[in-house]
Amino acid sequence: MNLILISMGVLGVTGLVAAVLLYIVSLIFKVEEDPRIDLVAAVLPGANCGGCGFAGCRNFAEACVKAGGIEGLACPVGGDPTMEEVKKILTPSAAAEETAPVASGDKKGFDPVIAEKIKALATPKAAFPNLIAMAQKL
Repeated sequence: MNLILISMGVLGVTGLVAAVLLYIVSLIFKVEEDPRIDLVAAVLPGANCGGCGFAGCRNFAEACVKAGGIEGLACPVGGDPTMEEVKKILTPSAAAEETAPVASGDKKGFDPVIAEKIKALATPKAAFPNLIAMAQKL
């Protein structure tokens, strides 16, 4: 019985030490990312087709944010409506800057206008307008 308790104690202490070390390492190697990447990735169709020249929609979103605009970048699946939404996210208008984002509870900085646009673009019909138009021609 003593041997079992000693084994459980050693295993518990080892697990606790490993958890603390992992937490410390995660704080040291934490990577800060521009939050606009998530917004741009949310309005993209999510097809990960590579038609834009990038490995997937997430890489395309990173390239758009890094470039600061959409000049020379295009999403062939989402088409012009998607690229207009990306442009709005990357270059907010003066009117959008005047209105402070809504903060409610733990959702500080939550913008209901952008959330509605993302929800509208999440429908299959809006996400793939060029693809649907091509399918209708067949």
